Amino acid sequence: MRDARDSSSPVVTAAHTHLLARVGKYTIAIPIGIVISIHEAPLIFPVPCAQPGIAGAIRFAGIAVPVFDLRRSLRLEQRAIARSDRLVLVDVSVRMMALIVDDVLEFVALEHVTEEGIDGLFRDTPVNANIIAGIASAPELCAVIEPAGIVQPDEWDSQTTQSVYDEDVSESHPLWPRTLALAEIPKAPAASGIEAAICQIAGQRFAVALPAVVEFFTAASHAPIPVRSAIAVSLLNRRGEAVMLFDPRPILGLPPAPLPLSVDGMVLSCDQYVMALPVDKLEGLGVLTSVDSSIKPGRFCVSVHPSEQGAVLLLDVPAFLHHVQSAFGNRPPVVNAVA
Repeated sequence: MRDARDSSSPVVTAAHTHLLARVGKYTIAIPIGIVISIHEAPLIFPVPCAQPGIAGAIRFAGIAVPVFDLRRSLRLEQRAIARSDRLVLVDVSVRMMALIVDDVLEFVALEHVTEEGIDGLFRDTPVNANIIAGIASAPELCAVIEPAGIVQPDEWDSQTTQSVYDEDVSESHPLWPRTLALAEIPKAPAASGIEAAICQIAGQRFAVALPAVVEFFTAASHAPIPVRSAIAVSLLNRRGEAVMLFDPRPILGLPPAPLPLSVDGMVLSCDQYVMALPVDKLEGLGVLTSVDSSIKPGRFCVSVHPSEQGAVLLLDVPAFLHHVQSAFGNRPPVVNAVA
């Protein structure tokens, strides 16, 4: 750690592990390993297109160093830089960053991190948890800073977004018409996407593309088959033909549950396999629009689709039915109607 340019800085020894500093009503503990130097706080200059959580930048030794917005992360009221404020330069691996604190307190050796979570210090304040590695006793409770969290954006919460829309603008303002047009919430296309049957299984919403659905059934009786497997198997009578019905929960990684005596569901078909899928609830038909490609849905689902009622997982019917077929061998032969 370089020598501080502030003569009032505390003294560090080999036994110390963290630098204690105060920001508003909170005490924070900064790992010594990332502290470069401590200075009197200078002016902060605005940075165009700064990510959320960056308050601006300072001029240091011929370079511009971004200033992490600690007050915002701790949900404290913003204020101008005071003469008594201190600047702590830190190395967060990817680059040098600056932290502005109200006061630098002392170097300490933190030996115990408390078992309680961040609520023990921050109560119900929704602070930026990315920057908190834990809560320690020094001996007063303090928040231990997580260096990796300093370079992560501090995402806006709903209150911040609402404040943007609550800003009052006169309708006579020359830019009001274009502002209103840009702010209008777009409507989802009514006839584009994947037509699918939507259902619920163990609280999760799933969808099956309509070409894979042979028929729907409600309150249908079935005859359980004793098998040595975690998957419950039954025979379902559909117009005199016995169709294998299986519990999808173990396959989808959902908690198992006994099948009721009568079930709702759908008969699926793919590659000459015909099987019945019981569900907790048939919601009806719908159109799956845009795909959330950032979520990996798992082995037997091909995509995740947003909706007003929550995410919908589109089943990979070929993979799903082939897995069941391989688990239980050949499909039960066609027999006379079962009771």
